[in-house]
Amino acid sequence: MQYLDLKMDFMFKQLFGHPSRKSITMAFLNALLHRTGDDRIIDVQFENTELTKETEDGKTGRLDVIVRTNRGERIHVEIQIIPQYGMPERLLYYWARLFSSSLSKGERYDILPPTIMIAILNYPLFPHETDRFHTVFHIREDEEQFLWSHHLEFHVLDLSQFMVKWKKYRREVKQSPEWPWLTMLSAVDGRTKKWMKRCFVNWRE
Repeated sequence: MQYLDLKMDFMFKQLFGHPSRKSITMAFLNALLHRTGDDRIIDVQFENTELTKETEDGKTGRLDVIVRTNRGERIHVEIQIIPQYGMPERLLYYWARLFSSSLSKGERYDILPPTIMIAILNYPLFPHETDRFHTVFHIREDEEQFLWSHHLEFHVLDLSQFMVKWKKYRREVKQSPEWPWLTMLSAVDGRTKKWMKRCFVNWRE
């Protein structure tokens, strides 16, 4: 029996980035963002994932999944299983490109939509700062902690740290809404051609 690694770019985009499966994408996003009740995402529109050049010598790129929600937010989900140098800056660059592309010439700045970056990694992005598997970032004032703007929001989900927590504190981890999705993403390792039976069985249960 062969299992597919959903962390691989092609498989991830097929599952979460295809309009015919948007109900799966919405459930996935609501779980990762802890959205419930009236705060839930109830519709998404998929957007072009290609970063075009802003200048002749500018940088291009292709992102993983971008959606616009019924609430007017733009959400970019990026998955990366191999450690990359400068990843915090790379994610900030992606967010900035997406945020700035929301505004056309002559439009007011106050119509810019909230833009949310979700990074799913298979390694710790801040190994010396935290051992949590889901960290959330905003811009806040240093002393009084009030927000600069609700338009910027970063989520980092570390699958490697999730598995550490899963093995040690399974009952506690199961209280988080994202755990079924993270176990599903962690169940198969395409690089080693192995699958984690215990993880898979517990997800099915």
